Amino acid sequence: MSRRIDRLPTPSEVRQMKVIVASPSRSGTLGLYQAMKILGYNPYHIYECVAVRGVTHMQIFKEAVIAQFNRMAGIQRYNRTDFDKWLADYDCVVEVPSYMGSDMIEAYAKDPDVKFILTERPPETWAKSVNNTTAQVATMSSQFPFSILKYFNSTLFEFLDFNEVVYQGVACGTKPGAPGNEQILARYYAEYIKMAKATIPADRLRVIQLENGLGWEDICPFLEVPIPSADYPGRNEPEKFQAMVEAFITPLITGAAVKLGVVAVPTVAILGWMLVKYL
Repeated sequence: MSRRIDRLPTPSEVRQMKVIVASPSRSGTLGLYQAMKILGYNPYHIYECVAVRGVTHMQIFKEAVIAQFNRMAGIQRYNRTDFDKWLADYDCVVEVPSYMGSDMIEAYAKDPDVKFILTERPPETWAKSVNNTTAQVATMSSQFPFSILKYFNSTLFEFLDFNEVVYQGVACGTKPGAPGNEQILARYYAEYIKMAKATIPADRLRVIQLENGLGWEDICPFLEVPIPSADYPGRNEPEKFQAMVEAFITPLITGAAVKLGVVAVPTVAILGWMLVKYL
């Protein structure tokens, strides 16, 4: 089966990967993404995928997740060559490995020049955090009026579909609130963390207990870089997450509603209702 990654143009140059933040989403990863930028790295994070690189990268990310979690899809799983092609412009990857099983970690663990950071929190706490934030976006795709509006804006369609696929992968197909859902999420997280610790060479791994706090002193000495004068980026609390999603999705919804033929005043009303209901 032809893959989206195979149709991506071959890059003229692939940057040397320097740091892999192997932590799953909702464990300090947005702050680490912003921190790595301050330190001079060029990091790739789901925010970068969605808000900066757009539809093509969402399609590639989604394809990689489907290949990993749905073996019946007939899509060949990504390898180091595919990862390098996808991430050619970046020297740091944040949270992406947690959706790739062991494949991405194993691929880069073989490179002695790559260092790894892994933030850790209680699995049950992580599961609740996921369901309080990303799960809300993941359920939009099948809910009215998003189930209709997404067909009138390609970016909105890819954004909703991408989030649904990613959540369903880590939740083993269960929905938020379903019996056993949070236990399944917690088990996925615990097994992933265990695998990461067992796979990454100990001398190139920095494990950080997130509940004890996260700051420059936790990462800069390990990366052998000076501590910057800037404050360490704040945590991505649910309210901040909601604001980010609203800022990204509102113009997409507006554009879709206009194409659908909704006049200005009803569009504002629809937006208000949707954002309160789902975010």
